[in-house]
Amino acid sequence: MKKNFFVVFLIVSVLTLILIAGCAPSKPVGPGPTSVVPTSCSLTVVSQCLACYGYVWVNGASTGQYITNNGSVTLTVPCGQVRVEIRDELGFVSHTEYINTPQQNMVVFTYW
Repeated sequence: MKKNFFVVFLIVSVLTLILIAGCAPSKPVGPGPTSVVPTSCSLTVVSQCLACYGYVWVNGASTGQYITNNGSVTLTVPCGQVRVEIRDELGFVSHTEYINTPQQNMVVFTYW
């Protein structure tokens, strides 16, 4: 009888230890390091020629911002590669400049 009691006690003890070890709270795992990538960037468009004036277009859409000859405008654009053009009142389109924001935050038009 004593032997059976000891075996039952041993089995219950082992099961209790397994249950306690399995239910122990683990260390909370937080998120790993993340890099914050901005969704919008600042871009300054500068005109350094007499013929470079009109509305500034970014990625094929008008920004509504007008740049004068030898003037500048600052825009909020999507981050990454953007396509910048100037279109005058008659619809003529300047050459296209490709800029990678936020690495570059200024584009200078020195010719139409």
